[in-house]
Amino acid sequence: MIPAKLRYWLSPLTLMLAAIMSPTTSLALPSDKNETIRGSADNLTVDQKNGVATYTGSVKIQQGSLVISADSIVIHTNPDSSVEKMIATGNPARFQQQPEKDQGIVTAAAKQITYTPSNEHLVLIEDASVEQNGAVMSGPHIDYDLVKEVMKAAGSNSSNGGEGQRIEIVIPPKAGKTEDAQ
Repeated sequence: MIPAKLRYWLSPLTLMLAAIMSPTTSLALPSDKNETIRGSADNLTVDQKNGVATYTGSVKIQQGSLVISADSIVIHTNPDSSVEKMIATGNPARFQQQPEKDQGIVTAAAKQITYTPSNEHLVLIEDASVEQNGAVMSGPHIDYDLVKEVMKAAGSNSSNGGEGQRIEIVIPPKAGKTEDAQ
């Protein structure tokens, strides 16, 4: 649960960051969904009965501009063999994708990344960060709905009386503007 004081600041901040960092369309080149999914790893275990493939050791999954790299990636498939979700773990696991040809690549990193292609949803857990065009959001947990263009981040409370981890943001100035402009 997010403390009331943090919620007061988090809502406007989240909206501002979503407006700055989110593309005007979903986070993928239109052609990405039609591309072949390619994977490479040191090891692969496939459980066809349950629709689960587990890649381990320097894993890289690519589909068009989408690239996920991690120490391990578990891919869950639906009965029709479409991808239900990908769970990447690493130190860190990385996700990148180009939203449109004229926009910068969005990169994300965390110790665990869950990507659900059907609704274009990312969940980043532990040491999470999202970056595009120099704007960065980081914290312990980031939930990014790529279709609705809504990003939610939550800090962590410390259970032992110390300070918890807070959300941090970096928003670079627009090109051609300086702080001392007269």
